[in-house]
Amino acid sequence: MNNKLMMAITIVILIAVVLFGVVSQRQEENEKHNLEEYENTAMMLDTVNTIRTYGPGGEEAVQQTFSRLEEIEALLDLYDAESSLNRINENAGGEAVEIEPELLAVLEMAKEFAAENEGSFDPTIGALTLLWGWGSEEGPSVPAQEDIEQALELVDYNKLEISGDEQTARLAEEGMILDLGAIAKGYAGDEAVEVLLENGIERAFVNLGGNIVLLGTKPDETPWRIGIQNPRSDRGRAMGSVDIGEEDLIAGQIAVATSGDYERYFEDNDTRYHHIIDPETGYPAEGGAVSTTVVSENPSRIDALSTGLFVLGLERGLELAESLEGVEAVFITEEKDVYLTSGMDDKFQLMDDDFTVVN
Repeated sequence: MNNKLMMAITIVILIAVVLFGVVSQRQEENEKHNLEEYENTAMMLDTVNTIRTYGPGGEEAVQQTFSRLEEIEALLDLYDAESSLNRINENAGGEAVEIEPELLAVLEMAKEFAAENEGSFDPTIGALTLLWGWGSEEGPSVPAQEDIEQALELVDYNKLEISGDEQTARLAEEGMILDLGAIAKGYAGDEAVEVLLENGIERAFVNLGGNIVLLGTKPDETPWRIGIQNPRSDRGRAMGSVDIGEEDLIAGQIAVATSGDYERYFEDNDTRYHHIIDPETGYPAEGGAVSTTVVSENPSRIDALSTGLFVLGLERGLELAESLEGVEAVFITEEKDVYLTSGMDDKFQLMDDDFTVVN
């Protein structure tokens, strides 16, 4: 078993576990509401993806959705030398590269979200990602300070040049590397919903490595209950949950994404290093939050936001989240304090007395 596969398995174990509130009588309720349930799981995008549908045609719809996720993986995979993304990376500092309209659209979103996140999410962070060794065969390790300083010079989303008219993209400096890992699962969530809707599926639970998209209401019409992982406990233990009712759905759907320092990390000389790198320092972010959960309509946006808010930290991240329309968030600190945006007050339920809701 190679290290990359081992890393993928580790990611599966360490992802922010999101609990899907299902009662024991779920199948009976589905039958009562005349809804056929289908569920399947597949490994791609370096994580486990589970899709559950309610209604006829679920099996075919899910298979088509997984096929679409495979296409997205081939498009955006930093670690696949043949991916479309890496054609841009290979030509960094050189001529613009003609790319697929889909990749162009993803890059345009990435630049938009980078600006929204004040640069705390940056799609050109790849030089630092690879320097730290995330996804490598050897595994992650702490780089030399001078190497980090050199890599920081290659991180600037403003140097990603995109031409919609010519369908091209270009990285302005040699050595720059695009890494869309902080948006790929979100974009995949967007596309998964599109495929399900095209197949007539109006109710579904989509879990792409901890990035959740809820389509329609639960069969029994009760709120979806999405658990938030206790960041300092065994995987699968929730410290709280977010309830999503029909009134919370936007255009029939809602998305939930969590970023945390417990998802992927390693230890070196008694120091813990997690995988969410601050584009300003080149080191794992230390902004006071150990977990950020974001709820909003757009899966791509909240994937980037959950990372960006984590990097910004508690104070700046909470301020940004409050300023964004249609976005709610939960921040957890090392001291087990929980901070909520104003619209989350009636949705969040505390489940662990070790934690304290501060606001």
